[in-house]
Amino acid sequence: MEPAPPHRFERWLCHPRFFGAVLLLALALAAFTVIVGFYSDDYLLLCSLAELIPGSPPWYDLYNFVSGDPQKTQAIIALTAMPWWTDPELRLHLVRPLTSALITLERAVFGHAPLGYHLVSIALYIAVVAAAGRLFLRVLPRATAALALLIFAASASHMQPAGWISCQHFLITALPVVLGLLAHLRYRDEGWRPGRYLGPLGLGIGLLGGEAALGGAAYWVAYQLAGPVPPGRAAGLRARATAALPVLGLLVYFAAYKAVGGGAAHTGGYVDPLSSPLRFAATAAERLPILLANALVSVPAELSGAFPVGPFIAAGLAATAGVALLYRACLPAIPERERAALRWLVPGALLTLVTTVGSFPGSRVLMLPNLGIAPLLAVLILRGLRPASSPGRAPWARRAGAGFFGVVHVALAPPMFLVATLSNTDAARKLEQVARTAEIGAPPRKRVFLAASSDPMASIYPQAVLALESPEAFSCWSMLSTAKAPHRLTRTGPSSFTLAPLGRTMLLGAFETLYRAPSAPIPLGYEVRQCGATIRVAEVEDGRPSRIEVDLGAPLEDPGLVLLAWRDGGLRRVALPAIGEAVELPWSPGPIGFF
Repeated sequence: MEPAPPHRFERWLCHPRFFGAVLLLALALAAFTVIVGFYSDDYLLLCSLAELIPGSPPWYDLYNFVSGDPQKTQAIIALTAMPWWTDPELRLHLVRPLTSALITLERAVFGHAPLGYHLVSIALYIAVVAAAGRLFLRVLPRATAALALLIFAASASHMQPAGWISCQHFLITALPVVLGLLAHLRYRDEGWRPGRYLGPLGLGIGLLGGEAALGGAAYWVAYQLAGPVPPGRAAGLRARATAALPVLGLLVYFAAYKAVGGGAAHTGGYVDPLSSPLRFAATAAERLPILLANALVSVPAELSGAFPVGPFIAAGLAATAGVALLYRACLPAIPERERAALRWLVPGALLTLVTTVGSFPGSRVLMLPNLGIAPLLAVLILRGLRPASSPGRAPWARRAGAGFFGVVHVALAPPMFLVATLSNTDAARKLEQVARTAEIGAPPRKRVFLAASSDPMASIYPQAVLALESPEAFSCWSMLSTAKAPHRLTRTGPSSFTLAPLGRTMLLGAFETLYRAPSAPIPLGYEVRQCGATIRVAEVEDGRPSRIEVDLGAPLEDPGLVLLAWRDGGLRRVALPAIGEAVELPWSPGPIGFF
């Protein structure tokens, strides 16, 4: 029985109904996300299930976006679905059979009505929050556990797993992983024999949901190496290392993952540590501080894909240094139980962050890392805000630092969660508007070519929305350039033209290099057939196209052809110049606002 806490804030945290109130808060925040509806990748998954995309994967492997087979990839490029510059050897196969099966089941039950999908996500999120609360109560004093749960439940970084249907895999991995970790702790602490088997089972089920479950293994290893040792067990390093040996079972997972073709290669967006360990290490050095900035001071990691990464890295390093200094200042006031928990939770969180850096930086990957970061922040806030028993060193700085983290992660977190929901909702509605107002015209189906549109919500995803809602609108969709720049289109013949971005080359943006890594230059004269057109690279700079030649195979005035560009808030038809003349296509921000 813990003694009653002496401070009002801690007594409030220890109220018997506090945990229930946090669950209600999590429910309210997650319920608000139903307004998002379907968003971006959701449409691609639904198109795959409806087999509307050439080369659609089977229902149990929906995240097999590109197989890595050059012949198959070239055939898909020729039909549509991927940009002409896609590397034929591109592989992006994320093995998530449990998530794929759930989305398939949801489509069978709910069809194309997003509410049902969101209700499933909300239920999963509440279950994850409840499981995290049980874990915090097990390893921390009640007041600290309560604050950690509040920070975890209200984190704006959880908005996308809770409200973006395509991110359900983070929930499906987190729930069994946390439950398995709880079972393992009970086995280690109390000798509860079912936990000996339920722990590995939870991790295994999580891995079927997605590779994010590797974070569960990170906590397992951290606990075995740095966690408290139950009475009667050896405490030496050899004994701890031996206790962690079951995690070597992950080698079986890695072997199976590779055996079914899982992983990423020849892409600038995803980095596979098994295929490219050196590149993964370099990527981790850049992305880890970016994710720490998001986790510690709520600087959105997504923005690093649209702006220079230097300020984000600096913010992450500064936040990490600030947390370290604040922990040192609070250390005399931190009880041993909290120290013992943080000795394995914090290394586990850092290891979990390392397992996430291979994907696009974003707050969506922080759910399992927050399992260790939320307790750290709770300790810093509670112990940092307490009046010092002796003057000590700069108590005002300690309290100011704790107050700052309290404001960011307690006071501002719920509003930031709601703002993130509204932001995603706005992007989702704009995507639908872009697709529905694209100047394609009435049937019959047309070949659509995007001359210039840099925002993925106005280039990659509208075709998926139209394929579901108006499949008769187009027969093929080709993105000629998504460079973030004005373009010059020069007509060279009845059916041909050249296209050049002004002031920069193509293949510099995050969504451009998703389909071809910067390490794979495009040679002069590189030629691709897509949508019945011939696309040839006419000029290159540093291995990147600076001008392309396009022959559509029919006069540009043919009613079966549509040439579009992003202009005036929509995909508008390009005014066709006379042969030998040129037209400039100005750049303006797309629906997201900075692409």
